[in-house]
Amino acid sequence: MDFIATWYFENLDVGTGEQEIMAIKAGERIDFELRFIKPFEANEPAFMTTTRIAENKTKVTRGFSGHMDYPMNIMFLFLDFEQMIGDDLQTVLNNLKVILDKQ
Repeated sequence: MDFIATWYFENLDVGTGEQEIMAIKAGERIDFELRFIKPFEANEPAFMTTTRIAENKTKVTRGFSGHMDYPMNIMFLFLDFEQMIGDDLQTVLNNLKVILDKQ
């Protein structure tokens, strides 16, 4: 597909990486891969699904899974990975809502 967004920041809390859309099922699901490069390396599958709730209301569910091998997995004792990724995904959802509300 080649739908890839990349990011690069000197701030190691953000780091360097990319996200590639792997599959889209229109109106239902987007599967993508998160690739972290710095400060650690990892490839994690992720998704977003949509469910129509009402005429102008849609529920969006997001998720990802992954693991890290030793010794990098020790880092997760000190980092809230869900919050790191979740905050970014919530920003995307908020921006999407603003765009859709204008239509």
